[in-house]
Parts: sequence; C-alpha cells; structure tokens
Amino acid sequence: MNELAERVRALQLQGSLNLPLPAGGHTPQRHAALLEFGRMDLSVARLVEAHTDAVAILAEAGRAGQLNALYGVWASDGPRSRLTADLLPDGRWCVSGSKQYCSGATLLDAALVTAHSEQGLLLFEIPLHLAGVSILPSTWASPAFADTATVPVSFDAVELPASALLGDPGWYLTRPGFWHGAIGPAACWAGGALSLIDAAAALKREDPHSRAHIGALAALAWGCRAILNESGREIDADPHDSNVARLRALKVRHLIERWCTETLDRFGRATGPQLLAFDDRAVRQHAALTVYIRQCHAERDLEAIAA
Repeated sequence: MNELAERVRALQLQGSLNLPLPAGGHTPQRHAALLEFGRMDLSVARLVEAHTDAVAILAEAGRAGQLNALYGVWASDGPRSRLTADLLPDGRWCVSGSKQYCSGATLLDAALVTAHSEQGLLLFEIPLHLAGVSILPSTWASPAFADTATVPVSFDAVELPASALLGDPGWYLTRPGFWHGAIGPAACWAGGALSLIDAAAALKREDPHSRAHIGALAALAWGCRAILNESGREIDADPHDSNVARLRALKVRHLIERWCTETLDRFGRATGPQLLAFDDRAVRQHAALTVYIRQCHAERDLEAIAA
C-alpha cells in the first residue's frame, strides 16, 4: 500500500469520508468538506471525491457499499476507453474491453464502471479482485497525480451477477444525482486554489504589486466558497429537476475553473519563482490543479448552457 492509499484509508477509518449525501439537506457541508480535502492535498481529494461520489451513487440506487471498501468511479469513454456488456442466458453479465482513466486502480477495492450494451449505457459495481480484471502498464507522463495510480484497466470477459447492475439502462447519466455529483470535483479544484492562496498570503510580501494580487486572490477564494455554498443550497431546495441540476453544475464548474485558472496566474505573479522553485507542497498543488481543472469541458459546456 502506498502512502496516499494509507492516508485515504486512515481518513476513512476515522469517519472523515462519511460526507452528507447530495440533495439530503446538507449539500453545502458536503461541498465545504470536499473543498477542504482539496485544500489539504489534491491527490487525496481526487480519491476521496471519487469514493464519496460512488457512495452517493450506491445510495441513490438503494444500495450500501462493501464495508470499509474504497471505491472509484470509472466512467470515462473514448476510442481506447470503452467497455461492452453482454447479457448471458442465466441473467449474468459479461463485461469486456478497457478503461483508460482509472484513478486509484491499484489502491481501490471496487469501482463503479460504465459499459455499453444493446439496452443502453449500464453501470456496474465491480470488485477489482475478480478474474479478468487486469491493471495495465501506466502511460501517465505527468508528475501531477502520479501517486493516484491513474492507469488503464482491462476487463477480459469479466462475469458479473445480475445484482452488480445499478439502475436501469441509461440511469447513470439521466438521474439528477449525476449533476449534483458533478460539482464535487469543482469543490476539490477550489480547495486546490485555496491552498495556493494560503501559501501566497503566508509570504507576507509588502510590495504593492504583490499585495494587489494577494487581494485579488482573497476575492477569488471568497467567490469559490460562496458559489459552492449557494449551489448546495439550491440542490437541497430543488433536488429532482435534472435539467436545472445540469445547467447549475455546468455554470458552477465553469466559474470555478475560470477562478482556478486566474489563481494559477496570479499566484506566480504574487510570489515570483520562490514557492514554485522551493516549496514542494506548492509545486505539487500547482501542478495537480493545472491538470485537474481540465476535467472541465470548457467551451463545450458553455455552448450547452447557451443551448
């Protein structure tokens, strides 16, 4: 077990990963907790966010996860990242193919994994010790998130019981909870930005240009907290409208991505090379945030909002 996995499992045993479920009346607290994980360490936050999202999805499906198991959610599709699921005569499922962006692949106990079938897109709960599940060699080139074991995973005719299927075909993407959960990564991005803002403010530079950037960063930090709190309040007030949830999530993700991008720029302008050259934590958080916010779909999301 690597150091990151030990840290996340320790948090789990302490009960720190038992976050309020989305749309359960305490969503602002959920967002605030995810922000603090990002502020602590974005690698920790990346695994924690996926695990807590999986727990929320299982709860929405009327399930409880395996006791003390650490979960991921592997739903990214692409030319080299696609699974197919075939229904067997006895009611079981056979899943084959590979997934490209499997964060925590060597660290987790189970994952919620999407697969395509004749019935539509399906979501399965898959224990990672099953025969046919193979961790492939890493192709991850960036030092950012290198400790999260984000690697391809192969599924070679993995047989699953009927009970492994969560929801009906198409359920994963059409439920309101998909969009409530989509704000979770943005909360982690915001936390990563706040960690950089903390580090910049701690230098206490007195020149007016640095102080101007520090002031702007303080305003960005307030904005991140405010939008996460307000979006959580809106989710709790209207948890069932998928279209409203979708538009809200896209707007929140866009704004926080923009504020994080401005934070990355102002951070260097406020501090010069000092922290980026000599502060290991700042270097890791800066690099991780640069990669993490690319989960935002940028102009594609803006076009969707306008449409």
